[in-house]
Amino acid sequence: MQLKQIELHKQRDFGSKLNVTIEFVKRNFKPLYKSIIYIAGPFLLLGSLLMTSVFNYSFQSMGNPTGTPPDADLFLSLGIKGIGSFVFLLLASVALISVVYEFLKLYEKKGSGAIEVEEVYAKVKSSFWNVLGTVFLYVLLIIAIYIALLIPAFAFGALGGAFAFMIVIVVMVGLVYFFIASSLIFIIRAYENVGFITALTRSLKLIKGKWWSTFGLLFVIGLIQGVVSSIFMIPYYVNTIIATMHTVETGVFQEPSQTSIVINQVLLLLYFLLSYLMHALPLLGIAFQYFNLREMKEATGLIDKIDAFEDLSNDSKDEDYY
Repeated sequence: MQLKQIELHKQRDFGSKLNVTIEFVKRNFKPLYKSIIYIAGPFLLLGSLLMTSVFNYSFQSMGNPTGTPPDADLFLSLGIKGIGSFVFLLLASVALISVVYEFLKLYEKKGSGAIEVEEVYAKVKSSFWNVLGTVFLYVLLIIAIYIALLIPAFAFGALGGAFAFMIVIVVMVGLVYFFIASSLIFIIRAYENVGFITALTRSLKLIKGKWWSTFGLLFVIGLIQGVVSSIFMIPYYVNTIIATMHTVETGVFQEPSQTSIVINQVLLLLYFLLSYLMHALPLLGIAFQYFNLREMKEATGLIDKIDAFEDLSNDSKDEDYY
């Protein structure tokens, strides 16, 4: 028996929002993650490969007591790999946001079990640049706010270390507040097809009075995401400890064997891939918070139901008339 489609535009309490996020992933795991892997996967794989190479070298360097610094060519290679990983992971993040929210829109339109990768890809092609532009503008705005908050920190820093520390705390709190207050901006742009400033204003308006519940939802989902992601890292640490134990037993530092290095690279790559895929959870969680707040403050779902009922009534009257 096919399960009833999850109603998106609905008021939900804290527990219900958390449950529906997990339930949505459970019901749509195959089509959702198939779309994510096919569309965001290539960017994610390339970025993770480059990031794995950088991290693996960093971990090996920390385990080397001689602390031999890298030569210029190696340093340049690591820098290029670091920049490349940043670019590809950024594109993967943009693709992930676009896939999740376009999938949600198709789910609302078609229902579960009927969404193909080709349909999601067709939607993502038109929304990808919109999301990329939003990320770019959002980062610029964050930088501007950060600089604006740092100016008084530098100005009052001369008054004493304790006072400067308090200013830094205020800056961090201000950034956290803004992150949460503006967290709806991507889902608003996806669903309402409005500009960046309008979406930002809408996010601030919808979250007004509901900041703590939004923060709590993202905190709990982030905690779940972090715990599950950390599980993927356990095999890497086990292999690293085994390799380190050999050095401790001999009392002489030895380079890890090629087999150990390859195993670590594969395990670290899997960790990056799997943990990145977990980012779909907070995206869905904030989407259900958006639907909840819209229904609570604007009753959009109720209005749509009334309009649909009126259309049905008018159709019935027309049939009776003819």
